[in-house]
Amino acid sequence: MTEGAPPLRIFGEADADLHALDGRTIAFAGYGNQGRAQALNLRDSLPSNTIVVATQRDSTWDDAQSDGFELLSVVDAAKRANVLFLLVPDEDLPEIFRAQIAPHLSASDTLVVASGYNLTYKEIEIRPDVDVVLLAPRMIGQKVRELFERGEGFYSYVSVEQDASGRAWDTVLALAAGIGSLRLGAIELSADDETVIDLLMEQGFGAILGSLVFQTLAVGIEAGLSPEALILELYLSGEMSHTFEAMAELGFAEQSRLHSRTSQYGGMTRSIAFDREPARAHLQKVLAELRDGTFAREWAQERATGSEKFEQLRSLAKAANPFTPIEQRLREAVRKAQERKR
Repeated sequence: MTEGAPPLRIFGEADADLHALDGRTIAFAGYGNQGRAQALNLRDSLPSNTIVVATQRDSTWDDAQSDGFELLSVVDAAKRANVLFLLVPDEDLPEIFRAQIAPHLSASDTLVVASGYNLTYKEIEIRPDVDVVLLAPRMIGQKVRELFERGEGFYSYVSVEQDASGRAWDTVLALAAGIGSLRLGAIELSADDETVIDLLMEQGFGAILGSLVFQTLAVGIEAGLSPEALILELYLSGEMSHTFEAMAELGFAEQSRLHSRTSQYGGMTRSIAFDREPARAHLQKVLAELRDGTFAREWAQERATGSEKFEQLRSLAKAANPFTPIEQRLREAVRKAQERKR
């Protein structure tokens, strides 16, 4: 444990009582990957509870209808629910919350967020007589459902951000149990820390990893190596994903023993020689801008001015994308090889 850090608290099934949700209507504002998975899991765990869905009239509306949920407007869901999951995109939530949810909340209602973003950066203002909890699965929605159906669990972060009723911990742990997370474990983590860690992974680690993949491909092609073989080795074969799975199962260092001694020696010696300072500086800058609100203000300003820079960056990324043509050539060659076998 890091010096000065609060003690780690992890919750399991013995820490939750589903009866804490007895008689309470649960609503989902948003029925995307996480909304659908969590709503279905809760319905299986809480057959006596009323669970309703509010979502846009798009494919998510059709999914909820097909799944047999009662569909409401966001306003009606806010009026009716005792527990309301806020699972619309972070950038859409502030306006939806102000106009359609906040005016219709009642004392001791519970708001459930899966992302701390709007709490951390104070994009939504919540009245003091409602409970606010974080329940953030560390798993994509499809797997949240698949693992639940197999009787398995997944990690989540949980916290109580506002406890007006005095029973907010009972509520969030019951919900975590209901969606199946406590079969593995839920870790207490504040909404602020969840926000910073999530964005640090995207803007820090993700940016570095993406740049390394790009640069490795470029250097290899410049040296005359096969683009298709490089793409295969970098990610398309799936070997890298299995390496990460081994890290999760065995540990970051221990998984290296699954590789050859040549691989271990080369990896260790070149890791020691690698100049970490540019990466460290990037991570520190990202972290500072997340903590002081620089990124949140920048992103809010970008959206407020029509997201022109965002769209330009997406167009640039598409135009400068070397990966898709190589992937397509490789997949087409594999397809033809398989056809020859028949």
